[in-house]
This record gives sequence, C-alpha cells and structure tokens, in this order.
Amino acid sequence: MKDRPPPPSYGAVYVPPHQRLRSVITSASSSSNTSSSAPAVDSKTVTTNSNSSSFSNPRGGSPNPSSYPYLTHQQFQQQQQQKRNSQLDSYPYLFEVGSDRDMEPSYDPGASTCDYIEGWKWKMTTLLRSKEKQELVSRDKKDRLDFEQIAALASKMGLYSHLYVKVVVVSKVPLPNYRFDLDERRPQREVILPLGLQKRVDSYLGDYLSQKSRNMDSFQDNGFSRSNSSCSVATDEGLFEQPEPLPQSKAAMEKVIWRRSMQMRSQQQAWQVLTILALESPEGRKMLEFRRSLPAYKEKNALLMAISNNQVVIISGETGCGKTTQIPQFILESEIESVRGVLCSIICTQPRRISAMSVSERVAVERGEKLGETVGYKVRLEGMKGRDTHLLFCTTGILLRRLLADRNLKGVTYVIVDEIHERGMNEDFLLIILKDLLPRRPELRLILMSATLDAELFSSYFGGAPMVHIPGFTYPVHTHFLENVLEMTGYQLTPYNQIDDYGQEKTWKMNKQAPRKRKSQLTSAVEDALRAADFKNFGPETQESLSCWNPDSIGFNLIEYLLCNICEKETPGAVLVFMTGWDDISSLKDKLQAHPMLGDTSRVLLLACHGSMASAEQKLIFDEPEDGVRKIVLATNIAETSITINDVVFVIDCGKAKESSYDALNNTPCLLPSWISKVSAQQVQNAIEYLKVIGALDEDENLTVLGRYLTMLPMEPKLGKMLILGAIFNCLDPLLTVVAGLSVRDPFLTPMDKKDLAEAAKAQFSRDYSDHLALVRAYEGWKDAERDLAGYEYCWKNFLSAQSMKAIDALRREFYSLLRDADLVDSTTTTCDSWSYDVHLLRAVICYGLYPGICSVVHNEKSFSLKTMEDGQVLLYSNSVNARDSKIPYPWLVFNEKIKVNSVFLRDSTAVSDSVLLLFGGSILRGDTDGHLKMLGGYLEFFMKPATAEMYQSLRKELEELIQNKLLNPRMVLSHHELLSAVRLLISEDQCDGRFVFNRQVLQQPSVTAIATRPAVVSRIESGPGGDNSKSQLQTLLTRAGYAAPTYKTKQLNNNQFRATVEFKGMQIMGRPCNNKKQAEKDAAAEALECLMGGTHRGHDYVENMSMMLKKSKKDHNG
Repeated sequence: MKDRPPPPSYGAVYVPPHQRLRSVITSASSSSNTSSSAPAVDSKTVTTNSNSSSFSNPRGGSPNPSSYPYLTHQQFQQQQQQKRNSQLDSYPYLFEVGSDRDMEPSYDPGASTCDYIEGWKWKMTTLLRSKEKQELVSRDKKDRLDFEQIAALASKMGLYSHLYVKVVVVSKVPLPNYRFDLDERRPQREVILPLGLQKRVDSYLGDYLSQKSRNMDSFQDNGFSRSNSSCSVATDEGLFEQPEPLPQSKAAMEKVIWRRSMQMRSQQQAWQVLTILALESPEGRKMLEFRRSLPAYKEKNALLMAISNNQVVIISGETGCGKTTQIPQFILESEIESVRGVLCSIICTQPRRISAMSVSERVAVERGEKLGETVGYKVRLEGMKGRDTHLLFCTTGILLRRLLADRNLKGVTYVIVDEIHERGMNEDFLLIILKDLLPRRPELRLILMSATLDAELFSSYFGGAPMVHIPGFTYPVHTHFLENVLEMTGYQLTPYNQIDDYGQEKTWKMNKQAPRKRKSQLTSAVEDALRAADFKNFGPETQESLSCWNPDSIGFNLIEYLLCNICEKETPGAVLVFMTGWDDISSLKDKLQAHPMLGDTSRVLLLACHGSMASAEQKLIFDEPEDGVRKIVLATNIAETSITINDVVFVIDCGKAKESSYDALNNTPCLLPSWISKVSAQQVQNAIEYLKVIGALDEDENLTVLGRYLTMLPMEPKLGKMLILGAIFNCLDPLLTVVAGLSVRDPFLTPMDKKDLAEAAKAQFSRDYSDHLALVRAYEGWKDAERDLAGYEYCWKNFLSAQSMKAIDALRREFYSLLRDADLVDSTTTTCDSWSYDVHLLRAVICYGLYPGICSVVHNEKSFSLKTMEDGQVLLYSNSVNARDSKIPYPWLVFNEKIKVNSVFLRDSTAVSDSVLLLFGGSILRGDTDGHLKMLGGYLEFFMKPATAEMYQSLRKELEELIQNKLLNPRMVLSHHELLSAVRLLISEDQCDGRFVFNRQVLQQPSVTAIATRPAVVSRIESGPGGDNSKSQLQTLLTRAGYAAPTYKTKQLNNNQFRATVEFKGMQIMGRPCNNKKQAEKDAAAEALECLMGGTHRGHDYVENMSMMLKKSKKDHNG
C-alpha cells in the first residue's frame, strides 16, 4: 500500500481508534450553505446506500478528464452524457446552493457487473481527488455481496477497504478491525437508580458544598501551586545536588581517597602475582589464562585508549568475544592501577535479570573475590552490593530509577549499556536521557556495546562517536535445515503428527490445527516458497513430508524425535532448544518428562530457562551435569543474546519467537509466534494520548499533579494510579496486593492435565465477580498459612505459585516504602487501611486505575457478550472467575490487559456498576440533550434523568478537586468527609437496574432551525373525551408529520410499579415508574413530547425534519 501521511496530534480528548489515523476535518460553512430541504453532506465522509450512489463534483464546474487517471477518454465522455441525461431533482442532497450541479451518473442496482464496478471506480476517483473527503461509506446490500471486487479495486487504486458487518468502507488511511460508529448493536446505557437514593446522595452533597463554601480559604495554600504542578520532580535543577565541601575538609578528603586507592592497587597487584604463580589457587590461574584467550583481551589497550580519549564509544563484538565480562574489568583494573580506584564507579546495564546476575557472579569469580565486594548486582527485589562496590551490574530499569532521583548520576564515572541492538523501550529511553546528560557531565564516559555490526546508527545518534569492533571465536558450526533433518533422520511428517498434542487438549487441538482449516497468510507464503524451491536432490519421502508441512505448528513430536536421536547417536554435549514462550516450554517439558528415555533423570537433565523464573532456577542452566547425563535446556531467545551456556553442542531452533507487538490501529497488544528475522523493528505506542486520558498529562503535555506522583512509582501508570487512590481513600492494603499481583507472573497455575481442578480452586476465592479481589483473598490465605509454616502446602492445594506469592509479598513492602517516601502514607498502617474491607470502594479504585480498559456486559438468553471500543466483540480467558458464570449482575468489566492470540482475550477483570464507572472512569462530557452523558470519545453513552446527570457531574467534579487537593497537600485528613460519604453511598447502593439499548438516535440540531412553540401543557393524566392526553398528542403529532404511530413496551419493576418505553422513528424514550401500565404509557408519551418540543433540553433539538412536524402540529393545535 502507499505510504500515508502521519496522523495529526490530538488534544486531551480521547480519540477513538477509527479517528486516530485520520485527518481531522471540520467544515463550518457546509451547513450554512445548505437549504432546509437538503441536509448538508458531511465534508469528511461520503455515504452511499441503495438509494444514493452518486457523488457531486467537489470543486464544481465541469470535471477535467485528465483528473481521472483511472477512466479512459471514452468512459469519461459516457459519464458526462449520463450526467446531462440524469434527473437533477433525484439528487437534491448532493448540491450546495449556487453550485453547478455537476454530478456523476446514477447506477441501477440491477445493472451489469461491469457498470457496477465502473460506478465504484468513479466514486474512488472522486475520493482521491477530494482534499476533504476521507472515506466512502456504503450500507448497500449489493456492495456487501460484492465486497471482494470493491476491495480489489480499492487496493489497485491505493485505497484501504473493510467490511464492518453491514457497512462497506473505502478509505484513504488504514482502517481498524472495528468501528463503533458503524456498529448498530453498540451498547448504550440507560441508568436507573433506586428510589430515594438520589435524594440521600444530594443531601450529603449539599452538606459538603455548604461546608466547602465556608472553608474555601483552607484550600488556597498548598505545598506546591497548580502553576508548577506540571513539572516533573525528575527535572528540578539541583534538587539532589550536594553543597561543595569547605577547602580544609576537601584537602583532607583527597588524602583519604589517595590512601584508600593505593591500598586497592596493592591488593590487586598482589592477587595478580599470586595467581600467575599459582600460589593463590590453580583455578585462579586457569581463569586468568581463559581471560587472556578471549578476543576482547587482545584488544584491551585499543579499547582503553578509545574510552580514555572519547566521551562516547560504541563497541561491537561477536557472541563469545568476552566484551560483557572483560570490558568492565579492563576499566576497573585500569582505574585501580592509576590510583583512582576509590573514585571509580562503573554501572553496567543488562536487559534481563538473569544476565545481570550471572555476569556479575562470573566477574567476581574472575577477580577472586566474593560477590558483593568490589563487584555487585542490583535487580528488582534482589541485589548484592556493599560500600566498596565499584562495578555494579543492573537492569536498565534500575538505572532509570536512579536517574529519576539523581538526574546527574553524581559519583558515577562510567556507564556501560550492553545489548543495545535489542532496541527495547527502556534501552532506547535510557540512551535519550544519557545523551542529554553528557553535556552536563563532560567527565562521564559512556560505552555502548552491541552483538551486531549495525553500530553506525548509534554512532550517528551520538554525533559520530568512534566504533571499535572485537572479532569473536570462529567455531565450526554445521547448520541443518528442516529438509536436511528429514533426509538425515528419515522422520516422516504427516498432517497429524504435527499437531502439538499435549495434556487434555487433544480433541480441541486436532479440530484447531487440522489441515482443513483456512490457510493463514503465513501458510500461504510458505507454500509459495516451497513450490519455488528445488528439492529434487532429496528423496521422495522428504519431498512428501515437505508438501504437508504445517508452518503454524511448533513441532513438538519432531523435537522429541530429534532429542532422542541426539541422545542415542551423537557425541556428549548439552542441547539448547529455542521455543517461543513459557507455555510452549512448560508443555514441551511435560511431554519430554513423560518419555521413557528423556524423562529418565539418570540419563537426561531437563531444564527450563525463562525470564519469569526464580533466579536460583535460572542459574541451574550453567551447571555442568554428572558424567553420562546429557543436559537439555528449553529456553526462549533470552539464551541467544543475554547469556552464554558454555557446554552447548547442539541447538534445535523452531525458527519462531513469540514477540510482543502492538496493533496501533486496534490499540491491542499482540503476543503471536513470528518467524525470526535479522532485523527486528518494534512499534511504538502513542503513550502521550494514553497519559492524557488517565490524567497524567495536561493538554500541553505537561505533567499534572497526579503525573508527578506517578513518576515516583516504578510501575505502569495505571497501577500507580490505583495505589495513589488507595492511599487517599484509606483502602491501601488490598490494593498493594492487587498491584503487586499484576506486576508479577500470574500466581494462579493452570496445569494442562488439571485445568478443571485449577479453575475450581481459583473460583473458591471469588465471591464478587472480580479476578483482582480473588487474588487478594488468595494472598491473605497464603499469608495466614505462612505464619503456620504451611505456605507450600497451601500453594500446592490451591494451584498457586509459591514463587509468585513470595514476589507479591516482597513487592508489597517495596511499594509501601515508595508511597511513604512520597508522603502519601505514614509509618503506621492503621489509618490507611480503615476502609480496606469496603468491596464497593475497592471496585471503584480498581476502575480508577484500569480505565480506559472497559468493556460492556450485554446479556442474552443463555450467556452474555462483551464489547470494547477498539475491538468490538472480545472474550474472557478461561481461567478468569468471570468466565465461569453465565450471568454477571454488573453492566461493565474493567480489565488490566487484553491480548490478541487468535481472538482478543481479556485478562484479570473486575465487574463494576454504572455509578462506579461514571465517578471513577474517564472524563464525562455532556451529550446533545439533557440527561445524556458521554465517555471515551462518545463510545460510552449514558441516558438518564437530567437531575441524575447533574448529580453525577457535580459529584465527579468535586471528587476530582478533592483528589487534586489531597495530592497537593498529602497531610490533609479525609476522615468523616461528607463527599466521600456521598460517593460511598452511591456506589454501594447502585443496584444496576438500568438496561442496554441499541442504536438510539440522539436528537441533533438541524442546519436550518425552524421556530416551534411548545404546547403550554403536556398532560400526564387521563383526559376527558376530547382525547388531549399525552398518548393522543404524540400520535397526532407523528401521524400528521407522515410517521407511523408509536409503539409502547411496558415492564413491571421489583416494587410492583410499571415503566413504559415508547418507540418511534428509531427513537426510544423511557417514562417514569407508575402504579399501572396505562399510566406508565402516558408518562412515557409525555416524556417523548417534552423531548421533541425542547422541554428538557438547552434549546430545540430534533431529528431529521422534526421541525416541520412540530410546525404542522402547532398549526393544527391553534386551529
């Protein structure tokens, strides 16, 4: 497809996905230039249907044939002749006043396919010529049936197309998978509160507003003003700078530093002499000889010279050259030898925990010391370093955290960033910050290390920094591709032995992976490549196997066969198997352990390596097995770049890596296996828009007060929001568990062969339709068991990961410490946990954090359906507590994460009420009528009584102001607060009595407003023989305007009252509860009359030609 211009930036208003990549086009004059009988056509969208398939010439006048590159001259002349012969009055809506009325020809739905396609060609050509129009929208049934031809034509003309159920869209920009504005079944919510609840809430709110007016001055003085609240604490100049010492103390300090540096040099020289003479230990001499054999050692002098003479140096080296372990040592040894050891401080970042820990341990061993002395490491929740540590290995996130508190890295002399070629988000962000830091710290040295030769990009980014390349070892490597493996081993591929069959999922897997399924794009590409390849040198069995090879399969059976073949026939040596992710690793491990030979621990040591595993378990892969035992390591690509396993001789690579990608059009993260490539590019999310939605940035992209606090918390912003509000509302303890649980691997285990038992175990913790609260109960039970020294037994019984539970416990303490440092909590936990057992308040805080992760819950006869704004229909993961229920008595779910595997699945959801979403969700906007509220750019629409809408808006406004004041003044006490009482009352007693409606048309302001006078009285009671009650008035009004008579639907409520809904012309209007059905229908009719006549709106709002209808009605009444 053709490249499209980048989308414009948007303001703080949430931009729906179908508008994110489009130009924002407004036409203020189009409505004013349109006659009252001819409504204006939207300047951004051209809409076609079965009755209107023609388009006007957007520029007026006769079109130029040269402007239509897709039409021949003869076709163009035919088009012009058809224009002249067309009946102009059949297309009144196409022309503005004063236009030349040039138009394209009309096309009969029954016309030939050739004429039909020519019609679409004309429309697309017109679209391409227009500077304002962005897309064509058609609801014509014929267009839906012939969509494949339309899509092919659009692709040929450089346009994009998509079929949305009953709507065909052709656009200049890429289209998402779902458009809520084209979804006729998009849920809209009618909000109904229990009788008397609103009055009680208004009473609390009135008391609060009265007290607020009396105490307005107490909110004026704050710790920092609103004017400077948009500044990040990370950018305050000199905030962490220390004062310069006095001259006398400075001289004394220099003597101490020199004396200690001399001591360090003496110790280093003594250890080197003893090692060379083998007096210290033979292992030390062997280690020194190994160091000298590394390619990096041969480049030692050149490396140190480049680092000494340049502030930034880029070093590239092939795998195994020793750059990761040796270069930090070279620098440290050089500084110690130059009597600068005490002043030397080296930070070396690694992209993963396991690499930071394993490299630091290796370097400490090579230096003949214990880990934590001169050499240490720091990763999240773990670390070993002391006062004398001068070389620290850490993850990238740890250094970013330090930069947040110490923006100048005071005392640090060298920063080494390893594995920069991986281009992770943290690594790229770190390089941006370090580039800004270098001018302020000219003595600081930055060393960037990469395992690939693409160092020119980083060199140019740092102004032409010098590059040094270290050649690696050249090992004899024999590569055998799939066809070679099949030929050598004689293994025969069939359609069914490629099914990744494990656990209790055989039937489901067979139905899913059987060859009769539709071919994926990947499968089609592979088949084309196989057809183009030449396999004539291979045997017929191999050719037959390749013909039925399924590239979507990982190939568990083939991997098992190859491992058996290696163990039985090949020389000793470890085997490294690259898999796509943890699920595949654990499943393959279970399969291999069930094998009679591969599962024999006396013959095979089977290990797994994944970033989510405990550090102690990860380190096992470096241990050498006993004699006669072959080590097999199942790992992801973590073992490809971050670590080196020295005894690996055989590598089995499935050729895929499960990479996290981001679907920007549909705002959905994807975790899908993809073929590995030499160049990996990651999509960057539009984080600015998201931070505006959650309130961390203002419209000018400056940090808000909330944003300042979020920068202090090293976690996702949504999780930080949850903790901050939990601290403010004194319900922190369970929120610490929720946030910690969402920061680690899911503690709820689901073994494939015990899936039902695991789900039942999780269900026992859920009593309130919330995965997050189920986690809280599971943790509390584990904590009680730990006190009785029965933690492991508790985890085994309830299918919980003991490792994850310990990580949650450690993270809770860390998060509490961070909140205490930010002055959001004090040293005692009594006050901040006073409302920890209010389940309704916990739901509200979870919603506050996870928004805009919201989906609707619409029930049908047997189950329910879920919809999100970006994806439309979605599903719940089977291990969610909400997936086990056929009914959820709440209209909304908030979720932490959605991920696209085959369909879009939601994880970790909590059900919330209307009131929770309206008060703790996103910004509320007034709709087009009173009682109509919108959220999420109009995707979420709420209809209610105007007084109820005013109550929600007032509560929301005061609540946001209260949170703002609390953040500005953390010591402000909120106990016995009337506003919080009103909020807690509303969210606890909202019974979710409302309902979902679909395709409700909101009354719109026409381009030409007709003057209509509202009747003085709309009767809601029984009338006399004249028939002037509300039902008669409404029917008379509609029938005289040419519409069908209204229909009524009446529902009996729980309190034996009745509520009616009147429907007409696609509109649904609900009345108030009444004592009988007849009166309920009259009340609904009266509500409809008030809506139509402007009685409850900020003006006269109408649909279509309602103004003319009202004028007719008024004339008849006056007559």
